[in-house]
Amino acid sequence: MEERFSDQIRLEPPSRYEAWDTVTAGPDRSLSDLLRSGIPTDSDVLVVAQDDRLLTAPAAEVGPDRTVATLRAGTGPFALDQLGGLLAALEKTDPTTLDVAGTALGDAVAGAGGLVLEEALTGAVAKMTFTAPTWSRTDTGTFRTGTAQSAFAGLRSLDLTGAGTSVTGQIAVKGWSVVRTREPDTAACQELFEKLSGLFHYPLVLTVEDGSVTEMKATETGSASAATALTQLFATDPGQAKVTGLEFGLNPAVPQLPFNSESNAVGTGKAAASVHLVLGALPQTGFEVVLDCATSSLSVLGGDAPLAGAGTAPTAQGPRRRMNRVSSASCGCH
Repeated sequence: MEERFSDQIRLEPPSRYEAWDTVTAGPDRSLSDLLRSGIPTDSDVLVVAQDDRLLTAPAAEVGPDRTVATLRAGTGPFALDQLGGLLAALEKTDPTTLDVAGTALGDAVAGAGGLVLEEALTGAVAKMTFTAPTWSRTDTGTFRTGTAQSAFAGLRSLDLTGAGTSVTGQIAVKGWSVVRTREPDTAACQELFEKLSGLFHYPLVLTVEDGSVTEMKATETGSASAATALTQLFATDPGQAKVTGLEFGLNPAVPQLPFNSESNAVGTGKAAASVHLVLGALPQTGFEVVLDCATSSLSVLGGDAPLAGAGTAPTAQGPRRRMNRVSSASCGCH
């Protein structure tokens, strides 16, 4: 546990272990340092920290018989309350249920040949076609030995960069984002997340051509600020505008929170499964930006039953409406 939290959080002794201990990480320590400092090589390790250096370690440092789960704490005046919620969600998570949900999603996509993402309010519609789906991440079961994993299981990532893959159309993004980086200084990462925070209240419509974002249309000031931030990011590195994947959140126990947390991608929100658009890819780009599509519904090409998104919410009733599609940008973001 990072030192800043050691006097604020108390973990109950777990009943499943014969022995357990709490290790406090002082300033400038890394997870690799701690794993070398006497933590048993066959132990299960939960890391609670804000500092990125404590949230990742090479597989060689983890070792083949040790399980490491890392939980990122937030910032701000409500950080401790949020962290308490995240720890409670971790305790409630059922790996078996997540495994079943992940398998069902994988089976549905396997024979689809493509997917359609639609949003009724803006009329945004996008198609993703592929010869065979490729899953780049399948964290839906129990934690695995030999690697440091994000503490929340329940995420599946569909790669949209392979040969024979096409992404074209308009995509409405709305909700809390996740901004990832591999840089040791995460200040720029946090700054970008804050600039995108207006998307929680207002949608932003992205036009995608040949797999890259070419235009944006903001509906309100909040989403205009997000559009400006993304435009600046794309100008710095055109690779950041590339749609690299879809991520699916399958964990109903995990809350989506107003800080840069993996819980925003893993949690289902109000749906049975959430869907998120991924821009950029680490380490080829400086950031990997995960944008929630909370008001959109995803279905297989030629099908009607939603697989993820708003259409899978328990309150979703009746057929999805189609409205006039957005045809031009209005915020100068192209």
